[in-house]
Amino acid sequence: MADVDFYELENLDSTNINPGHWIKLALHIEKIHDNVDAIIITHGTDTMAYTASALALALGSGLKIPIIFTGSQLPLVAYGTDAKFNLENSMKTVLEACSQGIAEVMIVFNDRVLRASRSLKTSEASFLAFDSPAFPHLARIDAVGVHFIREALKVNKKFIFKVNAKFQRGILAVELSPGLEPDILLETIKSKKCKGLLLKSFGAGNVPTEGEYSLLPMIREAVKKLKLPVLISTKFVNGKTHMGIYETGKMALDAGAIPTGDLTDVMAQVKLMWALAQGPKSLSALSKIINTDFVGEITV
Repeated sequence: MADVDFYELENLDSTNINPGHWIKLALHIEKIHDNVDAIIITHGTDTMAYTASALALALGSGLKIPIIFTGSQLPLVAYGTDAKFNLENSMKTVLEACSQGIAEVMIVFNDRVLRASRSLKTSEASFLAFDSPAFPHLARIDAVGVHFIREALKVNKKFIFKVNAKFQRGILAVELSPGLEPDILLETIKSKKCKGLLLKSFGAGNVPTEGEYSLLPMIREAVKKLKLPVLISTKFVNGKTHMGIYETGKMALDAGAIPTGDLTDVMAQVKLMWALAQGPKSLSALSKIINTDFVGEITV
């Protein structure tokens, strides 16, 4: 189906993947980008959505080739493995993407082709392990071929391919739950090691606002005194922050929190790391980056 060159950058459980590996991968792609027609990356499933989301931002809108992440729920050597099927579908997809001039980072798993920057792992056991609940599948794969939707990103000659693989360390992501004590978060963000906070809210961006469990004083101190960004996302897989609807969300906005729209909670964390590494001069400048669409990751 194609002439294939193999590169092994790492051989480890994906649970141990960190931003240093994202950078290494992005720089390797930068090195080979002009000499290949497409790239397929095999990756463990546990952190694939994080790596794929990070690569989408790092490689940017000037990407000239399709890049596909894939993996499997069972090892390649196991009976009943999905690895061979996923690899074959990845090859079919990447060839069709080349023929149509499609150039974006994707995840191919089972018969689904997903925009990487919108993807989440939704099952630890199902062969349909990944989905993009807040965005249509980029393509469907069936017996007669790979069928892309019109929203798939194509090569844009206006943009130069330029890798921007920097990610700020020291980001704390916290899933809100009843009884979460604000003082614990406050002590953490006061440390000089914390550079930003992501709160995964109960619903459309709502946070506790009453009594000893109110997060509002913590948000105010983080934003006003410590000049630390506080982002609020939703932990619902097809959700979106609508922080002006309910009083509890509006009060968090007034305290200085930054909404993340329909970014996945994975992309919200990755994009905060990437955005801070760009060196924004103010929290309003950071908010603008977070809510700007670079690679189809957010609906503006």
